[in-house]
Amino acid sequence: MSPNTALTPYLFAAFGILAVSAGVVPLLAKNKRLAGIVNFLAAAASGGLIVTAGLKAVGGASAGIETVRLGPLALPFLIDGFSGLFLIIIGVMAALSALYSIRYMEHYEDYGAGGYYAAFPLFILGMAALVTVDDLSTGFTIAWQIMTLASFFLIRYEHRKKENVKIAVTYLVLMEISWLLVVAGAGFVNGYRFGEDTHAIMAKLGETSPGSLAAFAAFLLVGFGIKAGVWPLGRLWLPGAHSVAPSPVSALLSGVMLKTGVYGLMRTFLFMAPAAGENFNIRAWGIGIAALGTITLFIGTIQSVKQSDAKRLLAFSSIGQIGYIVLASGLVLVLAPSTDAAAGYLAVIVAVGAMYHIVNHAVFKGLLFMTGGSLLYATGTKDLNRLGGLITLMPLTAVLAGIASISISGMPPTSGFASKWSIISTSLLAGRSDAALLFFGIVALFTSAVTLACYVKFFGMAFTSSGTEWTVKKTVREVPAAMLIPKILLAAICIIQGLFPLLFYSLLGRVFAASKGFIAEDSLSVMAGDGILRLSLAGVRLRYPPSLPPGEIAAALSPLILFAVFLGALFLAFLVKRSGGAKDVPAQTWLCGYKEPENINRYADKSMFAAFKKLFRWTGGEPQDPETLPVDHRGEPSC
Repeated sequence: MSPNTALTPYLFAAFGILAVSAGVVPLLAKNKRLAGIVNFLAAAASGGLIVTAGLKAVGGASAGIETVRLGPLALPFLIDGFSGLFLIIIGVMAALSALYSIRYMEHYEDYGAGGYYAAFPLFILGMAALVTVDDLSTGFTIAWQIMTLASFFLIRYEHRKKENVKIAVTYLVLMEISWLLVVAGAGFVNGYRFGEDTHAIMAKLGETSPGSLAAFAAFLLVGFGIKAGVWPLGRLWLPGAHSVAPSPVSALLSGVMLKTGVYGLMRTFLFMAPAAGENFNIRAWGIGIAALGTITLFIGTIQSVKQSDAKRLLAFSSIGQIGYIVLASGLVLVLAPSTDAAAGYLAVIVAVGAMYHIVNHAVFKGLLFMTGGSLLYATGTKDLNRLGGLITLMPLTAVLAGIASISISGMPPTSGFASKWSIISTSLLAGRSDAALLFFGIVALFTSAVTLACYVKFFGMAFTSSGTEWTVKKTVREVPAAMLIPKILLAAICIIQGLFPLLFYSLLGRVFAASKGFIAEDSLSVMAGDGILRLSLAGVRLRYPPSLPPGEIAAALSPLILFAVFLGALFLAFLVKRSGGAKDVPAQTWLCGYKEPENINRYADKSMFAAFKKLFRWTGGEPQDPETLPVDHRGEPSC
């Protein structure tokens, strides 16, 4: 391949800025706000460079490998369309999380900020390096260790709490096991030489025996699966790490870092392993990965419903959302090699849907963890049993949380609907000839409804129920602008993605068009000319009105039409109410006239969906902790 000289200068300039920031900003940490501002400027500058490289790669600027020498080490880097999309996500989320950190870190009065601002830019650097380095040995190890060690120190930020340190150590141990499995797995390839790039490995897969190839795939599946949070491995570290880390870090852990595991899984199974030819049973591995994704999305989501801690709820939910992406990856493996044209179309749709959900999850889960951080910043607690009524005290945060909640639940017209429906509908349609795929689609559809229940609980107990007036002993007000702006931008992306999904389908189609070796290359070629998405390897052509045929115009505009109908219905309801002269009269909750409302009368978390949780108690998950339940005037847990 030709040298990738067009893009790596952006990447290494960003690395330089981040490295300098890690050394300089801690020196300013006595003034937390000043340190936060400088850290944001560095993150924004480096993020802009990272995003620029990603956009150029997605646009097809280059797809070659460049070998970079660091002393005696020769490290191969590859920035193609696939890695470019992940760079875009990393750059955007890094800048927004850094902006959010400026005021949020003032919340920690008993802890300094020097360690935080030393580790934060290195965490970003490690993630960006991991999705661009093109080996499974030296470069991979350097990038992985930078990312892992930086995130370890961020997770244990509140190190005076023994439980936090224990969680951070568990995370570190599992990440090192994950790294070891990936590095060791490459050794099963026939003729493998330590330090060679993944394309050289791919060329040797066809000469590798089926048993060794199975070991290679299994080691990388488990290794990257630990990082991605796939069941049952994610349960061992993810809920704890995401819930105790500072909220800007939680947003990066869930919204971005989990995707580095997904990146490894997809790069392994959708790009590398199929090069083995007949020695790699694509269908068997596809069914297995799709089944693993289905179990992950189901159990992770069920476990999230059981949580009382807002950030643990969001963390378990992340496991569930990763399951959708893993399911989609398995479906691509099953469908893409088929000679049936319809299967080829479905392979492309679900591949784009998987990438769409990667982007969506980064956006709405980043927004949700920032919302959880805002709750903690404003009230001093993340216990849903001690929250409530915040819709009047923090109205803008409540609106943004509502947008994120319906988006992750897959409700139109937000982003989650477009990506989830691409995955679920593909599974259901493919299920006409494969009962296993039909079952996976049904489970995914049911789980989407459970996700809605989970976020009805999250939003309802935090914002619309009562409780804060009795349990929070401080004045609650809206968070500062520096914490609102990132949330507003992310919420806007959720809405734009939902209303104009074809714009993002076009972008995501280009990801594959600019990535050589993707398993569905032939399917992508077939889509040119008369396909549903009009994709081609030379680029993606999505023609918009008025050049689109009438049926395709209707499809492109349907989200906007549905949203307009919804707004029209709301306006009509307003007119009907106004015509009758009805007035809103505030009044206290009436408890049958026997007593005044107080904390003991609140609807506690343990009672929400109690029958549902009992039905699925076999799925596990952290039990409700009685110590977190609201207490009545006698000091006893309320019902």
